[in-house]
Amino acid sequence: MNLRANALAIAMGATFATFGAGCNKSPEGGVNGTNDTFKVSAPVVPTMMKQGETKSINVSVDRGSAFQQTVKLVAETPKGLKAEVNHTTLKPADLKDVSVTITVDKDAALGDHTVKITATPEKGNATSVDIMVKVGEGPK
Repeated sequence: MNLRANALAIAMGATFATFGAGCNKSPEGGVNGTNDTFKVSAPVVPTMMKQGETKSINVSVDRGSAFQQTVKLVAETPKGLKAEVNHTTLKPADLKDVSVTITVDKDAALGDHTVKITATPEKGNATSVDIMVKVGEGPK
């Protein structure tokens, strides 16, 4: 293998180690130690946004084989950001993907922010996943 191929292989390995398979998963929620559990997934890579911008991000609820509970989703945001979950209640027969619409205020602080999505089942433990948002300067 030549030097360029080695460098590429090392860079790809570091990228995979850093970002995994491209998914940011929560710890298990529900009844731990059983198949009556679930996880919530969000993008690993921060969402790049500008001040005054709105974007939708997909979040998934991945159910264990025995998890048949309704899950309630709530978004928590830092100052300068707003988030709205399009389906705040997911029944067992519902699709696993929901959309979270994030809006950055025109005067929001620049830099890294975290939107926390908390999923609470009817019984058992709640869990949460973070959506990372990197805010850049918007139009003046």
